[in-house]
Amino acid sequence: MKKADNNSFLEFLEKDIIKNFYLCDNIVNSGKDGYAIKSVEIYTTDGTPSDDYVVLTENIFDELIIEVKTSTEILISDIFSHIKKVAKKYKKLRIGANDTDFFSSAIFKKYFKLQKTYYADFGVFAHFSKNDLIEFDIPQNVSIQTETDFSKYSDCDDENWDGLESLIKYKSETDKLFVIKENDEFCGYLMANNSYKNIYDIANVFVSEKYRGKNYGAYLTSYFAKYCYENNFIPHYGTAISKYSEDVAEKCGFKESYRQHYADVKFKFISL
Repeated sequence: MKKADNNSFLEFLEKDIIKNFYLCDNIVNSGKDGYAIKSVEIYTTDGTPSDDYVVLTENIFDELIIEVKTSTEILISDIFSHIKKVAKKYKKLRIGANDTDFFSSAIFKKYFKLQKTYYADFGVFAHFSKNDLIEFDIPQNVSIQTETDFSKYSDCDDENWDGLESLIKYKSETDKLFVIKENDEFCGYLMANNSYKNIYDIANVFVSEKYRGKNYGAYLTSYFAKYCYENNFIPHYGTAISKYSEDVAEKCGFKESYRQHYADVKFKFISL
């Protein structure tokens, strides 16, 4: 097992940049002020970038997340042995895998005691081609726009507008706010951020309860995707948080790229 050079691995990951967006984003932005990821280390059997790897991500909450992207037992065993040596410095160890069967595998059980599992009900969604773009016939009394004056919505409190006040308060210069109105009354919004290259990732889509059931979430998402393509950006949906969210993503041409499951663990033979 050898640690790969992050810059070399980043170049490798960018060959499928849409699917690997979150890892690329973490590599580039880790350690920066205001970013939750402190460090990213990637390991392969010989240090050469490949599709068989394990990622160790340390966050600002003193948690270590181990993303297992390999079925090579020697690499997995070496990683687990390495983690054993450093585990006491972390408040929590969390392991991520694409297949839930990993948590019942012999190699997992050899090293770890399972504390809590977080099986993903929904996946990570992405737009892979401009050809996937879906547009809707929007009613005449409904309008969508890219908002330039964020301050007009700064009094929309977090409780009633699903975090909009905080999103505006902590927005970056590149964040985009898309709003939907019915008869000029504010109904909902989509906030997207750009932290890596030309990819815009949806931070939140929200429609006020009064206006739900009218397809407004899909209208916003479709408008966002079209805006991205027209301005040489790539639209990314991210992790769906509900069946409704997943349906909106699929309705607008986003496809599931992967699904990650997690488990909080303790080593069987050390006391944390």
